[in-house]
Amino acid sequence: MTTARRVGMITAAVWLVMSPFASVAAHAQASPDEPAAVLVYPYIAVDPASHTDTLVQLSNTSSQPVELRCFYEDFTPQCTNGQPGGSCFPGAVTCRGLCIPHGTSTPLRIRATAGQPLAWHASAGLPAVPLPMADPASGRTQSNQFSDIPGVGSGPFVGTLRCVAVTDDPYQPLSDNILVGQATIERSQGTPGSATGYSDAAQYRAIGIKALSTGANRDEFLTLGGPDAEYAACQGSNLLDHFFDGATLTTGGRTAEVTTTLVLASCSTTAGSGMRFLVYNEFAQRFSGYRGVDGQSIIPLSMIDVHDPRTSIFSHAVSGTLTGHTRFEGGGLHLVAIESHRDPSTPDRVQSDAINGYGAGVRPDRDVVAYRPARCSGDCNFDGKVTIDELILGVNMALGSLPRIACPPADANNDSAVTINELVSAVNAALGSCPQPVTPTPLVLPEPTPFTSLPPQGAGPDITHFGVATADDRPVQPDSTDALGRPVFVRPFGQGMTLIIEAQPGQSRQTVGGMTYSDTGNLPDLQVLVSRPLGDGNPAVCEHDGHRGGIPAVPTLDFSTAPETVAAINDLGCRAYDRAAHNPASPCTRTSSGDFAMLTPLSTSQFCIPIAKAWAFPAGDTVVAARVRDVAGNLGPVREMVVRVNE
Repeated sequence: MTTARRVGMITAAVWLVMSPFASVAAHAQASPDEPAAVLVYPYIAVDPASHTDTLVQLSNTSSQPVELRCFYEDFTPQCTNGQPGGSCFPGAVTCRGLCIPHGTSTPLRIRATAGQPLAWHASAGLPAVPLPMADPASGRTQSNQFSDIPGVGSGPFVGTLRCVAVTDDPYQPLSDNILVGQATIERSQGTPGSATGYSDAAQYRAIGIKALSTGANRDEFLTLGGPDAEYAACQGSNLLDHFFDGATLTTGGRTAEVTTTLVLASCSTTAGSGMRFLVYNEFAQRFSGYRGVDGQSIIPLSMIDVHDPRTSIFSHAVSGTLTGHTRFEGGGLHLVAIESHRDPSTPDRVQSDAINGYGAGVRPDRDVVAYRPARCSGDCNFDGKVTIDELILGVNMALGSLPRIACPPADANNDSAVTINELVSAVNAALGSCPQPVTPTPLVLPEPTPFTSLPPQGAGPDITHFGVATADDRPVQPDSTDALGRPVFVRPFGQGMTLIIEAQPGQSRQTVGGMTYSDTGNLPDLQVLVSRPLGDGNPAVCEHDGHRGGIPAVPTLDFSTAPETVAAINDLGCRAYDRAAHNPASPCTRTSSGDFAMLTPLSTSQFCIPIAKAWAFPAGDTVVAARVRDVAGNLGPVREMVVRVNE
């Protein structure tokens, strides 16, 4: 594993020197490299089936004790539409469907003494914190007493952990940058050291977000970046050097197949994020796509763009190179990659490594973390309710037998004393409920400029643009037209391009359909045929037989319901960005300024089909025909173009 990893990173590093991103802007302000006031652990996993747990490590680097308010976000995914028993957990990557998360929050309260490291397994928490210690500088005793670090249980659990440094006043975040941390995903099988047992560990650094000198206010939200920033902005984009999925490495007489699982976590806890990914192979051929992230997303690298990893541009067989470089644009995301090496002779043994994404630039928009301090007197652990144990703490504080730090929210007016009125408020909260958290004021976005639609040409969707974009997502103008008036696009190679189809609703006024592939053998909404075979023309749809070949031709370009025609349409459509990975209303082409935009203002949907080596156009002229269906089943008129590859 170590040798293979070194070989791969040397290969990636050599390639990166030639990459358009070899010279990158300064580091994003949110970074895993320096102490900060907020820590984000994008990936916390507990799974009894794969013997997985996460060791969380956190350190207070200051010379003073610090209070922390932390919370687990539970995004435990369920594998849907995949193989029975498929997993979304580290190292397994057996889910071939979608990982659908759900979200809940569990609070933690930590008091870290000066210069103190703390560590616990996510499953068990830390029931007994370290004993009181003497502070040599002041001669006073510091203590972790009143820390509450629960576990998430035996699992399965996948989520994030966020920690905020606060003052003894629970409503006031601390402006000192004094926290560092890391997490280790641990996995074992059998008895480590035995013939059948092994252990695996993948470690990454927690993302640190620095407090600004202006400090934070006392509301329920931490503002990251933007005009009213309290903390540093999240990174503008994430860069990742990686092996393509399925790449095979041989070192020291051992062979390993490499796969990568991406973990993407939103910077904001109040809204989802979106990312555009731009991937380069070692020939500097580039493709792009789009994916939304709501809270957290865990997905194999080769399933970002398509539903079948064998046809992904992140597949080694498709990209044609061992390593690649991907830029995840859009900001608002933390990125950790889990790289897994599996020896085909012992497929159950997976050796992994965790890689932090490299943050580049600063996100111009703000992100918001719902910090949620206690909203009622006596809510000691900030979980939104008051329990009997918390009432007892408040009473002992009022009697003077416990210090204020035992439960700061019991001292509602922050005057260092717990009064009868505050105890009564706590009792009322215990009998009733705490006020519900408020929501942040949303950002005001400019309204899009309206366009007047032209009269539609048919009942179904009209194709408003049908053409080609280069590997860097720039649309090209046709070089000529043929005798039938079809645009002709002349390309030097049969790969490294993208077919672009834009559409708008037809006379039916129904929404343009978004399905590019049907796994039931029916026709999808996007229907594209080619007059000559692409690649080796293998007729297997999406290569379900394990063959990574091309696309068969339908020389007549007749959109019939014949099985071989339907299969050819689905075979090409499965290479397109489908609805699960790409919103057809989110463009994948760039303007001259570098912004993503539709090519025709009238368009409401854009479909993108990357042309990779495995399904490259042959030399000579190939006619491409396309039509689109709306959600009501109405078919639009057919458009044709010619792709001419130099002999």
